Amino acid sequence: MEQYLKEVEKKAGILVDALPYIRDFNEKIVVISYSCSNILESSTEQRVMKDIVLLKSLGMKPIVVHNTRMGADKFRENKRFAKLLELCGIKAVGICGIDLQTLHMMLKNNYIPVVTPNDIDDEETILHPENTSMKIAVQIGAEKLVYLSEIAGILDVSDEKNSSKVLPLVTLSQAETLYQEYELKKAGEDFLRKLRNGILAVKEGVPRVHLLDGRIPHSLLLEFFSIDGVGTVIVKDQNHLYAHEVAVHRYQTKKEG
Repeated sequence: MEQYLKEVEKKAGILVDALPYIRDFNEKIVVISYSCSNILESSTEQRVMKDIVLLKSLGMKPIVVHNTRMGADKFRENKRFAKLLELCGIKAVGICGIDLQTLHMMLKNNYIPVVTPNDIDDEETILHPENTSMKIAVQIGAEKLVYLSEIAGILDVSDEKNSSKVLPLVTLSQAETLYQEYELKKAGEDFLRKLRNGILAVKEGVPRVHLLDGRIPHSLLLEFFSIDGVGTVIVKDQNHLYAHEVAVHRYQTKKEG
């Protein structure tokens, strides 16, 4: 019985810690660029969909922009994603390309829009979900843009002893400097494209851009509802921290100094 009560208390503590975030994110639009189709098994992919539905249940307004599995038809893939979300008990609808009027209408009617990058005038050109999701986030006024893929976040290139250390938070100016350093190191284009679009999104007014590893169980929830998170968040500057983060950030900075 005592062990059971400890578990209940621990879960209650997690919910209490998440409360400020739930309050801040209510009615906010979150654009999720999903690039995990080729790296996750079906059961794991369904778990990610459940997390996205949970975000909606907590008052957020998710928009999913997805990549296409190797060899799959992008329109069938769009329907597949919508179906995965609907299996979690919500309404989802597939949309081709950037259509702001339809996106607003779907959000207003309690749907999760599922977008496949597409240009009806040029079906041959490859359109990356990172580019499409950035444009949607900027144009629709999203609170967050999330890049969910096999990339864990922005690594601390200055720490030679721990080159796998993920930076939990970087400002816009820091992100721009890191981008130049990664270019010199000839980092992979997938990563550079995400970082480049993240920088553009913040410059154009999106308050936060997150880079997350979709293979980590519940990475979306851990990133959104805890201060440290599990990936990297890009903000314009320290003035754009959430109120409940400021004290913790000051403490951590003082401790590191």
